[in-house]
Amino acid sequence: MWTLVISLRWSPMSASEESGLKAAILPERGVLRLSGPDMRAFLQGLVTNNVESAGPGEAIYSALLTPQGKFLFDFFIVEDAEGCFLLDCEAERAAALAKRLTMYKLRAKVEIEDLTESHCVAALWDGEAAATAPDEGTLFPDPRLAALGTRAILPREDVAGFIASIGAEEATPEAWHRHRILLGVGDATYDFEAEKSFPLELNLDELHGIDFKKGCYVGQEVTSRTKRRGSVRKRLLPCAVKGAMPAPGTPVKAGTREVGTVFSGDRKTGRVLALLRLDLLSGQTLDANDATLVPEVPDWAGFSLEDSANADE
Repeated sequence: MWTLVISLRWSPMSASEESGLKAAILPERGVLRLSGPDMRAFLQGLVTNNVESAGPGEAIYSALLTPQGKFLFDFFIVEDAEGCFLLDCEAERAAALAKRLTMYKLRAKVEIEDLTESHCVAALWDGEAAATAPDEGTLFPDPRLAALGTRAILPREDVAGFIASIGAEEATPEAWHRHRILLGVGDATYDFEAEKSFPLELNLDELHGIDFKKGCYVGQEVTSRTKRRGSVRKRLLPCAVKGAMPAPGTPVKAGTREVGTVFSGDRKTGRVLALLRLDLLSGQTLDANDATLVPEVPDWAGFSLEDSANADE
């Protein structure tokens, strides 16, 4: 058992009406556990980030790609109190991730267990508290952005008591998604298309999900070449909506030309995330059915619309 001090600064982008620590159980998240003497070396040769940086209470954000460099799965990797790795991943695709990892296992001494039935993931944001993880639980700062707060992997029977013990307001999953949409951060369940998009299009490079200095991993050649050439022509961007809120999957058009797709959105704040062709946006009005979209570059991003629009072929 260990204690984590959660200290989060109030973000002016937050849609919350009042400050104070909030906690939401995320039903779309699942948990895998990896154990065995080869687990670290096994993952290091597969995933986009440096597994050596993952430790107790210190997570990395990473992804598993296709050999062609397209997105398959993303997850957080953190070490638990027993020295095993916990993977905070998509619940509906946890079994598929476990199957894919098993395919790569070969003779590696690694055990893969799906804990989705017994454990859950919670997000904590907007506030501060000293939190102690219950037995078999772990807490870690979200490695993508400090403003995203802290995540907890907990036994299901302990989660309600944990939230009460830290004095957090229990929030809905919708409140959490409103928070991350306002920050311009995608979620694989709602915003990423497996085997279609490349990780840089989904901003994994900007959100600390790729280590470009580590050794080989699946899909590394394409990912590194794309980064080196600066040839990212699409990006997932937050957009302000003027008009009726477009549904997920709505095409985005500049005149008669399709330039992207709407993904998750929040009706209360009138914002969506959309994957857009950046080289086709300059001076254009973007329409999504009866709405007009105004794209923005998040303040955490190191790219600009102009840089991407002028990227090499």
